[in-house]
Amino acid sequence: MMYNMDMKIGIYGGTFDPIHNGHIAIAKAVKAELGLDSLIFVVAADPPHKDISGRTPALIRLKMVELALEDEDGLSVSDIEIQRGGVSYTVETLECFTRLHPGAELYFILGADMLSSFSSWYKPDKILELAKLAAVQRRGQMADIDSLASSIMSTLGGTVIATGVCGENVSSTEVRESVRDALPISGLVPYQVELFIYKNLLYAPEELKTVKTLLEERLDESRLEHSLLTAREAVMLAYKHGLNTQKARLCGLVHDCAKLRGPALESYMKRLAFKPNKDERQNTYMIHARLGALAAESEYGITDPEILNAIKLHTLGSPDMTPFDEVIFLADKLEPSREYRRIAHIRELAYENLDAAVAAVIRNNIAYNRSRKMPVHPSTFETLNAIELRAKTDTSNE
Repeated sequence: MMYNMDMKIGIYGGTFDPIHNGHIAIAKAVKAELGLDSLIFVVAADPPHKDISGRTPALIRLKMVELALEDEDGLSVSDIEIQRGGVSYTVETLECFTRLHPGAELYFILGADMLSSFSSWYKPDKILELAKLAAVQRRGQMADIDSLASSIMSTLGGTVIATGVCGENVSSTEVRESVRDALPISGLVPYQVELFIYKNLLYAPEELKTVKTLLEERLDESRLEHSLLTAREAVMLAYKHGLNTQKARLCGLVHDCAKLRGPALESYMKRLAFKPNKDERQNTYMIHARLGALAAESEYGITDPEILNAIKLHTLGSPDMTPFDEVIFLADKLEPSREYRRIAHIRELAYENLDAAVAAVIRNNIAYNRSRKMPVHPSTFETLNAIELRAKTDTSNE
């Protein structure tokens, strides 16, 4: 974006670990209220003692902000503090923007709660020479913004604007804790940020990261990404239907742990002393389901029978699938990278009725196979009949 000398530019700094919908809502509201031409998010650098900070690396946080702002007109991100490195003081950042955009009118956005300590910041008087302060409230933390602004201006000069903006009651801490606890974050962060968090397993428990490391040794990049996104979809579906989201996440992550081909598959079967049955020898795509359950137990230390059974059934399903089995079956077929005819309808259906969605997936698979003159496994029809009967029963009981 080109900047003119007389432009009004907002500066919004923070760690953004991660950026969330509240940040973007504040930025849009402040930009509109103050008539800003542009608003720039400034991502904080890694602290000097980053080994004890627990903060996500700066370049990853920067990437999330970039993803969040892709389709946001007038909002952009700067890595100026990351490039500078070390401890960044607000006054230094504003001096950099003053040099970059001479003649522009700068507005530094901060929370109203920060006004009470502003006089103790490094060179607060210089900050007020370089920029106007624009203070925003946060729901649940309502400060006396007008009196704080008046106090600063009377002692330090400059301009402090008490905006009418009140941020949403969401925090980066809430996002991190929700991911940790396998709770959905779709309403907390932009969609592309959500997918990035899952693809990189950010904020997840260490034991899951260990599983991811093992998967990286066996699966190709596209299969690994599919597994990570299946974990995301499994969390969403399990939460909607009142099931254990942590178990669903783990099961979604490892469901394809044995999805190998050729010599790698043969070697893995030999290593685990796995004997394919007649159906599996004739239809090798089926092997990874039962082999995956064996691998999940012997290689990944998973002993929960509900998880192991769902892995076994995630390819073909079965007439007696449990709701948990169905969640994993559907998560595998509906995760965000999947694209096929009627998937949008089936995704919507999955959050309303598991049986109806499973039946829709199976019917879709049958139609696909027949259109390509491919065989349909005989058990598929038995499963479809049983699930459709259950779906009808579910509907009649509503």
